Amino acid sequence: MNALAEKLMSDVSLTEDAYHSVRQQGLQRLMKFGFPDLRTEAWKYTSLRLIEKRNIGDGQGQAASLPKWPINGTVLHFDHGKLLGGADGLPSGLVLSPMAPDQLEAKKFDDLYGEQAGAFAWLNLARFSEAWHLSVKGSHELVIAITTSPEFNGEIFPRLRIDLEPHASLVLIEDQKDEGQGLVNVVTEIAVGEGACLSHIIKRDNRESAWVQRTDVRVSKDGDYRVMAFDQGGRLTRHDLTIRLDHSGAQGQIDGLALLDGNEHVDWHTEMIHQTGHTNSRESFRMLADGSSVGVFNGRIHIHENADDSHSDLNTANLLLSEAARVNIKPELEIYSEEVTASHGATIGQLDDRALFYLQSRGLSESDARALLKYGFAAEPIQRLTVESVRDWLLHELKQVL
Repeated sequence: MNALAEKLMSDVSLTEDAYHSVRQQGLQRLMKFGFPDLRTEAWKYTSLRLIEKRNIGDGQGQAASLPKWPINGTVLHFDHGKLLGGADGLPSGLVLSPMAPDQLEAKKFDDLYGEQAGAFAWLNLARFSEAWHLSVKGSHELVIAITTSPEFNGEIFPRLRIDLEPHASLVLIEDQKDEGQGLVNVVTEIAVGEGACLSHIIKRDNRESAWVQRTDVRVSKDGDYRVMAFDQGGRLTRHDLTIRLDHSGAQGQIDGLALLDGNEHVDWHTEMIHQTGHTNSRESFRMLADGSSVGVFNGRIHIHENADDSHSDLNTANLLLSEAARVNIKPELEIYSEEVTASHGATIGQLDDRALFYLQSRGLSESDARALLKYGFAAEPIQRLTVESVRDWLLHELKQVL
């Protein structure tokens, strides 16, 4: 057992409640596989030394304040890992309840999480205190806020499953605002039912905490899942996002943007899996890295055998804004069917000196010219959002950051 495993597993308390055996199963797998290191392929660019060295306690601090959002929908607020306000008072069509233990049996996740690379998903299963199930019928707008305060230096393990019933529609804003110095380990499962549509916005503003998240999505026949990720950076951030297109007509789209500065480290691993034919996917991810920051993007398209008439496109474009910044990118195509179309592209560059000169010759200062070029580059993924109020909100937030 390495030092990180001893640190994170030594104080595991298997509470004698309905989830006791579930946590025990998660702990057993975690002890068997251990935590990843730089020799683990999926973690080769992301060191966990920060977590290993940090003195993580049990301090929670005061309740964090909620930001403002562009929609007036339902809000589920997880403050320091705990759901505030309970599960009552939701509008008709939204049902929130504790997950049943049989929904969390470890054998259900063996193929999904894998071994060492999925250690934090197993850690979440071993350490969660609350596991919630949200069922969605009809059309809704929902905000899930996950917040911590500046005094936070503990560990939290939020866990949520969302099921969209057939032909349901949901605009979901997942707003994550961390101001502490602890460990946030989130696991989210999403099932998009037949003919259902989910527009998923992930907005993250991290500080000094280590934030590790896993999101697993399954899309049924004629279902549509679209995610816009706006990551404003953090000391150590890792997000694994997997989308499985399970039936014909299923669609998946990812638009991502990460802004890094200082000594921040942001790692996004995405996987689009075409389980069957007549499925479509598209992914575009952009990173802007300044200071001595490090960005990591690994995008994978996996088209299974007999998944004919599948179509997929992956593109990542990245800007290095300083000599010390680094971006590690790895697009992957794994295709076992012949009658498909799949493409990928990857670029890393710097701001165009000619464009900077042109803007300055028109009266802009160098700083304003740089900000304008960065905004033009970064805004493209956000502009694809079809929900106008959310698109305008994120573009305003982008202007404030730049």
